[in-house]
Amino acid sequence: MASLAWQLAKRYRSTRHTSGFIRFISASSTSGIALGVAILILALSVMNGFEQALKDRLLAVIPHIELEAVDYSLADWPRQLATMSGVDGVSAGAPFIKANGMLRHGSAVKAAQVRGVSLQHERQISAVTEFVTQGSMATLDETQIILGQGIADALDITVGQSLQLMLPRFAADGSLASHRTVSLTVSGIVALGGQLDYSQVWVDMPALALWLGMSEGEVHGLAFRVDDVFAAPQLSRVLGRLSEEYVYTLDWYRSQGHVYNDIQMVRAILYLVLTLVITVACFNIVATLVMAVREKEADIAILLTMGMAPGQLIKTFVLLGWLNGLIGSLLGVGFGVLLASTIESVFATITRVVGSTLLDPSIYFIDFVPSVLRWQDVLLTLSIALLLSLLATLYPAWRASKVEPATILGQH
Repeated sequence: MASLAWQLAKRYRSTRHTSGFIRFISASSTSGIALGVAILILALSVMNGFEQALKDRLLAVIPHIELEAVDYSLADWPRQLATMSGVDGVSAGAPFIKANGMLRHGSAVKAAQVRGVSLQHERQISAVTEFVTQGSMATLDETQIILGQGIADALDITVGQSLQLMLPRFAADGSLASHRTVSLTVSGIVALGGQLDYSQVWVDMPALALWLGMSEGEVHGLAFRVDDVFAAPQLSRVLGRLSEEYVYTLDWYRSQGHVYNDIQMVRAILYLVLTLVITVACFNIVATLVMAVREKEADIAILLTMGMAPGQLIKTFVLLGWLNGLIGSLLGVGFGVLLASTIESVFATITRVVGSTLLDPSIYFIDFVPSVLRWQDVLLTLSIALLLSLLATLYPAWRASKVEPATILGQH
């Protein structure tokens, strides 16, 4: 009898005697489910890609935790750095000095955040050297500067050329006392593909201390890299309590957490909206089956008269409707996996043809569309589509089992 239900379902689906309107509604439900599944897989893959890019690019370069001195500078930082770097969960630390400055090359002027680093320590907490596209970051002395790609483009400057860096010098009361201008040679250009390319430059830390009038051995703060990026808020408080001086604590979640939260919010909204799209497509299955039951009432009456159990009749129409969901879901999975696997190259091609990117790197933290396909997302999406398709068949199939053979055959 199970085989009979399956054979009847296949026969009713393939018969040419079904009205054209029912076939149209059936095709619409299949197409709607396929489109919803495909777009949901693509959307989830792109959100996964943004999350992965956040970890692999932005969080690979910026410090996970920063402790900045309230009184402008930290003394005896090597001892404090050694103590804090030994905290469980902290992988490495580095000193830094930072200031706001103006860069000038020819007639072009650009504001930037100047970060003084010690390459020996900086390599332990940042992967910025992996993103150097021009020149080198193997060494950094008092005559050199590393630029972000956006700043280099704004100044129309390349490796080997010189620029002027103007830095403010403040009095003890915090007022602007004077400024200092130094001439530096561009030794490298970093291309992260995001906001840092337009806002930050790197110089030698002892040299920046000298230009700002700081005492020898003083730094503005300490930066740290942690093993678990999501433990940074808790570890920042631990490190702050270990400091022997008053410090401001800043973790990546406070400075860049809005990006991560936006990704998660968009993921949740897209999942909800596209699941509703699939649900609406499944309502077409209900309409298809209701009309199919109406059209096949005579056949149903004959089958019931011949002794077919109502339960088997329910299975027949469940299978008939569920085939639409199954075919649509499988087509959607195939199309969605294809889109998710090619969206990066497709977006790159569109960017080259159009000549501009849809993601402004001065606003977003990347300038490309990433995609990370995760099969658990594919399986979850497929399961939801199949479940909704199955649920959509239950009421029409139950109504088919309630057909009164005497009434229907009497009308014929």
